[in-house]
Amino acid sequence: MPDIGVFHPQIVHFVVALGIVGVVFRLVSLTGMLPWTRQAATVLLLVAAVSAVAAAESGDQAHGMVERIPGARDAVHEHEEAGEWARNVFIVIGLLEVAGVALRRKTVAAKWVLVASGLVGIAGAAALYEA
Repeated sequence: MPDIGVFHPQIVHFVVALGIVGVVFRLVSLTGMLPWTRQAATVLLLVAAVSAVAAAESGDQAHGMVERIPGARDAVHEHEEAGEWARNVFIVIGLLEVAGVALRRKTVAAKWVLVASGLVGIAGAAALYEA
């Protein structure tokens, strides 16, 4: 994989923006008030999951130089662990969203999968905040 460590701040901001908006759209979609948010949430959360993988990889590539700053090593390790947790949560959200699309004809099952995505999404937003 090419060295994308220099782009870590930009990639992370994609995850934060798309992840939070995607979770909000998913929660709104569960109310049925704005039907268009269902598909929008799926797209945003899938892109956020892929971006989270890229953000974790770019963070791994960038951490060496940042750790050389005196006193920053512990903070960088905490940030790295929180970022990996956020990545893992968004991978789960992405898998739930794919399952929701696969089950779209089975409305009851799809609804529960999307409810699970919304609940895990709240944990994902908290993980983003922690990172």
